Amino acid sequence: MPLFDEKSNKLIIHGMKKWKGRHNRFVKISKLVPNYTPKQIASHWKNYLDPNLCLDTLEYEEKKFIAEWIRKYRTSSGVIHWKYVVNDLKIRFGKRHSENKVKNYWNARIKREKKFKNKGQKEIKYENHEQEQGKEMYTEGNERKFIFHFVSSEDFLPRRPSKITIASLLNFDNCEST
Repeated sequence: MPLFDEKSNKLIIHGMKKWKGRHNRFVKISKLVPNYTPKQIASHWKNYLDPNLCLDTLEYEEKKFIAEWIRKYRTSSGVIHWKYVVNDLKIRFGKRHSENKVKNYWNARIKREKKFKNKGQKEIKYENHEQEQGKEMYTEGNERKFIFHFVSSEDFLPRRPSKITIASLLNFDNCEST
C-alpha cells in the first residue's frame, strides 16, 4: 500500500466525520483521494487514523493478556478471532488497539519462538540443570551438548577485597575464603 501523506490523512478524517454512518463512506472518500482504493482507505482508517485507537505500543500486561487469551480461546483448528481479542483488550485495559497491531505482535512473537527453538536444536543446548557448571558435557552423534545452570554474580567475585583478574574470574572455585 502506498504511504499516505498528511493531506490525504486530513481528507480521510474530514470524510469520515462527514459520512460517518454511511455504508459507502470509503467509496465517497476515495473520490476525494483518488490515489487510493476504498479498501486501502478503510484499512488505513481502521489501523492508524481512527481517533478511538491507542497508538502507544503494547504494554507488558497487555502482551501477557493476549498470550493467555489466545491459549484459552483459540479454536481447535487454530483460528484466532482477532476482533474478540481487541474487544477484550479494550474491556480489560480501557485502550483500543488495532487488530493489525495485535496480529503483528503475535506473529512476531511466534516467529521469534520458532527461530529460537530452531537455533537451539542446531547449536548448543542450554538447560537449567542442577549440575556443576560445565561439567556435564556429552555428545550425541555429531552434536555436542552442554548443560549449564544459572549462577549468581556473587559466585564469581572473590570473598575478600582484592584485585579482580581474569584468572580469579575463571577460577572462582579456587578463591580463598575469609
